[in-house]
Amino acid sequence: MKRILYVYHASNIGGGTYCLLNILKAVDRNKIEPIVMLKKYGSLVDEIKKLNISVEYFPEMSQVPYNKSFFERDVLSRYIGLACSQTKFKNKIAQLKVDAVYLNTIVLAPYLRACKEIGLKTIIHIREHWPLNEHKLQLRSLQNTISAYADEIVAINSYSASMIPDRKVTIVYDWIDFSERNQCMSFDDIFKEDASNLKIYLYAGGDQSIKGFYEVINAFSNYINDSNSRLLILGVGQFKKTKGFKGYIKKILYTLGFDSKRRKAYELIAKDSRIVTIPGTYKINHILQQTYCNLSYFTIPHANLTLAECIVLGTMSIAAKNEEALEYSNNGELALLYESNNFGGFIDAIKSLDENYSLYKQALNNNSIIIEKFDKTRNINALSSVYSKLF
Repeated sequence: MKRILYVYHASNIGGGTYCLLNILKAVDRNKIEPIVMLKKYGSLVDEIKKLNISVEYFPEMSQVPYNKSFFERDVLSRYIGLACSQTKFKNKIAQLKVDAVYLNTIVLAPYLRACKEIGLKTIIHIREHWPLNEHKLQLRSLQNTISAYADEIVAINSYSASMIPDRKVTIVYDWIDFSERNQCMSFDDIFKEDASNLKIYLYAGGDQSIKGFYEVINAFSNYINDSNSRLLILGVGQFKKTKGFKGYIKKILYTLGFDSKRRKAYELIAKDSRIVTIPGTYKINHILQQTYCNLSYFTIPHANLTLAECIVLGTMSIAAKNEEALEYSNNGELALLYESNNFGGFIDAIKSLDENYSLYKQALNNNSIIIEKFDKTRNINALSSVYSKLF
């Protein structure tokens, strides 16, 4: 029996955390005893504990800022946090008496060295889509660290695997399993009207700026005038103004232009009765099946599991063109792709959707290649081979 510590910086249900849950569920408990380390408590913890897996906390955990310049806000402090937390991390994992550490993201790569210094086996799971021509110094540092200190490297797709060119990387697609994700969530109930003749668009990125929160809402509210169209925003609650001194500071920062897009997005939501928000849920099957089209506007290339899920279910998507989207959509046959960060192109794609909708839906009926790529058994077997090589 080997003890493996799975480490992740996020603790609320989302794309990466949902995939971590799948990995934990697939562990052969006759061979591996899994333990999870998170930075803090979140909704993920309750799901992990349902699997009878213990959770440890490491509040000092920091991370490499994903695809950001050294001069952006909070970047330097995160690198300092990583440097200052190495010894504490090493002491913490030594106390847990594990045989291996599984880092569930590339942004935790600097902790690989601490693991190797106390003789532990290491796996790193690359979930990111860091463009090879952007912020090269930071990326090169990660590549060098991974090449030097990772025993096994796993990546979620072909592009992510190509980020570490001088090492063998095992591709394990984030397998799609809806067997435990069925919850009846009728659009009639969500929108409180008869939704049978409505065109309901979905945005599933929460209020994160890198996932295009403002851009999607701006596009729908100001450029889609169809009275039969609706937008469902997944992973967003009601906007609450911060009171007191913190609220005063936030108001000053907003006036100076900080976080203004996020606030403008909430203002548009409040004004447009066609937009409805609901909290995040990983039981998304029924929502995707009812959706007219999934909208994605990643301002920075990012793992797009919802795109893959839509394609597997035969649901239409509009997404930014990048290597991952091209792979998942079979070179644009199974989703409508626009040039990344081209807001005008995004608008045009939405407006042209109706005339091409039946053609895309017909193509989505022939999605067997993608279904096979994200097959549960196939990818669990690939991950099992990684464990076998590790030990």
